[in-house]
Amino acid sequence: MALFSRKSLLLLAAAPGPAVAAKPDPKAVQAGKTVLAVVDQFVIPTYRALVQATEVQEKAWTAFAAKRESGDFQSLRTAYNAVADAWANAQIVKTGPVTLFLRYDRFAYWPEARNATQRALDQLLSSKNPKDLTPESMAHDSVAGQGLTALERLLYDGDNPAAALKAAGRDGQWRTQVGAGIAHNLNVIARDLLADWTAPDGVRAAIAANKGWKSLFADAPEAARLLLTDLVAGFKLMHDVKLLPVLGANADAAKPKSAEAWRSQRSQRNLKLNLTSAQALEKVFAAGAPVAHRTKFDQLFANAAKAVDAMPADLGEAAADPKRRARVDAGRAAIKAVQTEIAATLPGDVGVTLGFNSLDGD
Repeated sequence: MALFSRKSLLLLAAAPGPAVAAKPDPKAVQAGKTVLAVVDQFVIPTYRALVQATEVQEKAWTAFAAKRESGDFQSLRTAYNAVADAWANAQIVKTGPVTLFLRYDRFAYWPEARNATQRALDQLLSSKNPKDLTPESMAHDSVAGQGLTALERLLYDGDNPAAALKAAGRDGQWRTQVGAGIAHNLNVIARDLLADWTAPDGVRAAIAANKGWKSLFADAPEAARLLLTDLVAGFKLMHDVKLLPVLGANADAAKPKSAEAWRSQRSQRNLKLNLTSAQALEKVFAAGAPVAHRTKFDQLFANAAKAVDAMPADLGEAAADPKRRARVDAGRAAIKAVQTEIAATLPGDVGVTLGFNSLDGD
């Protein structure tokens, strides 16, 4: 039988044993599964719909430009409203590729500061330089003059926007080129967003592998935290940004033209779509939440949807009308009630903490 010295025994006792793999954090694993479901069931389908709508819009402008003086102006408005609908559904997502290259603001610059959209659009209309309409140029130009808010002015501003586009000569032709250029740029942004989410080295793949993506998040649990924060921030967007400034302290202090997309009379519709989109996102996050919590969420969303439906279509003007103002404020209060419950309950249900968002202030 072999004999061991005391020193040999001590060395054997100190030698490390087989490595034991650390058990994965159950909360982190669940957060990864949840966020992947959010991406697959909400984010990617939402951006795919945005791509489809912007493609149709670009084709509408191309067809109009081909026979401008007799073109179907209403087809441009129809296409614009379809894109605006798709954007209202995507608007609450502020995590991921939309944060790169100012894409969020370039797609729809709102709220705008000091009539920046009109000034940027006027500059573009006066340039008469086709190079200014390329996506490469627009990526570096003013965010105010290249998105939905600029397109809305071309289609709804002035006494006769259709006549302005159909006007004979260089002015009408160039105005139409500007609209077509903006429509093309919107399609490029939408396609780039979808590609960044779905590419083999894109956001979804990174989340599935529990890795970071372009320093925007470190792993799947952080992506879950950011997207859940987007959901809560979506209510703040509706309440704090879209309604409070319009309502003011009273009817006399109301600011009708602070309402989003008031020219195209989309203010109330955008809110309705924001709310529908928020509920769709909530349902994916809350799939594993207690039944009682999901039931309460559903009731609050139903109350808010009813209140928003009851808002006048001319939301801004109604805020300044003492007889109709209460209907706008009722919608505001119902949206706030959903926000409060979601923020207080859903993070605990999901096991994900809320983070900082762009609407939190300084």
